[in-house]
Amino acid sequence: MSNAAHVTEPVVTAPVLRFDSLAMPAGEGFEQWRDQMSPIFDISLSKDDFDGFRGSLQTYHLGGVLLGRCTTVTQTFHRTPQVITRSGIDHYLIQLQVKGGSCGKMGRREVDVRSGDVCILDLAQTVHTVDYNVDTLTLCLPREMLAPLVTAPDELHGLVLRSGSPIGSLLSAHIQALYRVAGQLSSREAMAVTKGAASFIAGCLGPTVNALDHVRPEMQASRMAEIKRYIDGHLGDPGFGATQIAEAFGLSRPTLYRLFEPLGGVAAHILRRRLDRSLADLTAAHRSQRIAEIAHRWGFRSEAAFSRAFRSAFGMTPSDARDTGQRLRQPVSGSTDVFKRWFHELAVL
Repeated sequence: MSNAAHVTEPVVTAPVLRFDSLAMPAGEGFEQWRDQMSPIFDISLSKDDFDGFRGSLQTYHLGGVLLGRCTTVTQTFHRTPQVITRSGIDHYLIQLQVKGGSCGKMGRREVDVRSGDVCILDLAQTVHTVDYNVDTLTLCLPREMLAPLVTAPDELHGLVLRSGSPIGSLLSAHIQALYRVAGQLSSREAMAVTKGAASFIAGCLGPTVNALDHVRPEMQASRMAEIKRYIDGHLGDPGFGATQIAEAFGLSRPTLYRLFEPLGGVAAHILRRRLDRSLADLTAAHRSQRIAEIAHRWGFRSEAAFSRAFRSAFGMTPSDARDTGQRLRQPVSGSTDVFKRWFHELAVL
């Protein structure tokens, strides 16, 4: 029998970031909190609540996703086109409202999220809400991890799964169970768990998305997704529009227009997709093309037309967006910057 000693390698657990305003000097808690939240939201607080502000955040980096708990006082959360451009992230947030609530508007949807509900946020779209007595568990997934698994990825924003509903209960239990063990998972275990998280979430959301009122009887959600993929494949053609789509899918123009009415119209959807792709190129670390080249790649007839549309959509010029992306990619240091860096790391996994 061998007398060799058995060496046990230390288990490397998932990284965790903790923030608590009570540990901050008096008067600095909210300013630090606002900086922590800046990759996702612009937040504001009434003057009466400023001195008594309280906020805590504990976030685990599980490799492919982030999982965190947030507790704080009543405040407003805004994700405007300017914040979307500034942040350079477009992940999904699967958020369980443990306590408190949220009301306002997410994209086109009016929302009223109550204790026990699960709400889906698409960070590529706008948010304007008041959140009160906040206690939430949030799972953050990169778009490329979840979007390919659902038939209508652009329609998830503002979707609320009520407490006690079968699907809401499944998602709530999954998020809570994952959070309970997150601090005990090794880095390898965390990566394995996150690979299945997106599939589980997509399986829960699929039936709910297909049943939404805006999915018209003229076409199932899968057909609509097919049209959107066709559009994405032709964005570089400046002459591309409703005529080509209608012909390709054997639809009348009125039918096509009705299908895209909830999205603001066919032309608006095409323009938005062109601008989204352009923004991704402007802020990408591996691209250095001139703005005119980017405009041409995504179907704009001139750099001037592109700049006007970009400024109208995002409240800044293409040059401003490029400069912002470059600043965001600079190395960061200090605990207040870790949260920002983690979000951007997810985008490239």
